[in-house]
Amino acid sequence: MGGYTLAMNFTTLGRTGLLVSKMGLGCGGHSRLGLATGKDEANAISVVHKALERGINFIDTAESYKTEIAVGKALVLAKTPRESVVISTKLGPKSGESFSTKSAFKTRFEGNLTRLQTDYVDLLNLHGVTTDEYAYCQSELVPALLELRDEGKVRFLGITEAFGPDPQHAMLGPAVANDSCWDVVMVGFNILNQSARERVLAHTQAKNIGTLCMFAVRRVLSNPDALKTLLAELVASGQLPDEALTVFPEGDTTQRAYQFCRDEPGIDIVLSGTGNPAHLEANAQALMGPPMPPHQRETLMRVFQGLDSVSGN
Repeated sequence: MGGYTLAMNFTTLGRTGLLVSKMGLGCGGHSRLGLATGKDEANAISVVHKALERGINFIDTAESYKTEIAVGKALVLAKTPRESVVISTKLGPKSGESFSTKSAFKTRFEGNLTRLQTDYVDLLNLHGVTTDEYAYCQSELVPALLELRDEGKVRFLGITEAFGPDPQHAMLGPAVANDSCWDVVMVGFNILNQSARERVLAHTQAKNIGTLCMFAVRRVLSNPDALKTLLAELVASGQLPDEALTVFPEGDTTQRAYQFCRDEPGIDIVLSGTGNPAHLEANAQALMGPPMPPHQRETLMRVFQGLDSVSGN
């Protein structure tokens, strides 16, 4: 691609009607805008600014990431019109070891607004909800979300899964199949674990629920040695055919992984996190590249069909 910069693509985020970039800036993960790896707040702000310059208008953060302050400062310093950026943040159903009451949850959310230096967010998600937490979320916290929406502090409601410990989507699959309150969901999906195609994305497409893809790359698909080790273990345990050892030729696995998720029907935004502005540009180039050749995509779908025991982290 040389020095040519591929243009950012945009799409509509399900029934929200929001026009969003296909690539979203993820402010969590292993990097957390670099703050988790020892870099300072000024660097985190520079990553957000690079994303805005690159045409990325969807920023996803959370109370637990400790990146909301940097995001808020970055948007203020960039003098970004509030309506030109889509801010997504998240709150877990618990504070410490205990569930938050409806009142406490709303109080916690005021902290999100303060840290982000805004009076509303476009999307508020219940964060990393597990199967045993979901009933409480429905009965006690969804009413809080609805009140926040009615107060104008939240535009749309979302829920995210804990994909690491729940790679089979035991919480999110039934949630999107049975409930109508979710405007947007965040789902784990990648080449190695495509189980969300039937268990989650079939329902989100039928209901026009917006979808955010996490774990598109993460550790394994960005580390050739880790990928080889994992594939060997999965083949040895009988979870994958021998062919899995040869489906990733030498080259940019990261680009292949991003494009695979970007072109999956039902996925609106692919989240990408980094603490390095140059790495963000490389990820954008990978995400906006041409489609994967059909025969290659078909092979990856066939080889990894049925695998739901890993997240790729």
